[in-house]
Amino acid sequence: MRRRRGSALVEFSIGWPVFLLAVMACVQIAVWSVEAYAARAAALAGAETGAAAGAPAAAAQAAALATLAPFLVGVRAQGWCPGGAGPQPAVWVCGRDSGAQVEVVVGGTVPALVPLLPGGRAGLPLAAAAMLPREAFAT
Repeated sequence: MRRRRGSALVEFSIGWPVFLLAVMACVQIAVWSVEAYAARAAALAGAETGAAAGAPAAAAQAAALATLAPFLVGVRAQGWCPGGAGPQPAVWVCGRDSGAQVEVVVGGTVPALVPLLPGGRAGLPLAAAAMLPREAFAT
């Protein structure tokens, strides 16, 4: 009887961490997929705002930031464009106006809820882009 108790304890001590890791991985994937979907939705919302007649690229960027902000966990999105001044934020939103089109790009890295790699900034990539033509009204 004593041997059975010991083997059950060994099985539990091996199985429990594996089970916890699987549950935490499922939670991480769910959170990251929500953040990735929100990035796509934010890029599209920003592009739609910027495509309105007379709207500046800053309005597109602000709309994307406002749409994305509630869905990020552990990080804040900031307005920044690649090649711009200052250090690159963890999550950034860039709104560009090329005259006939408006482009909104969301990029960066969101932190992992369960950091599996010790040290460094381990995270998950976040990228989305939307480009829409500017609205033109015939007079």
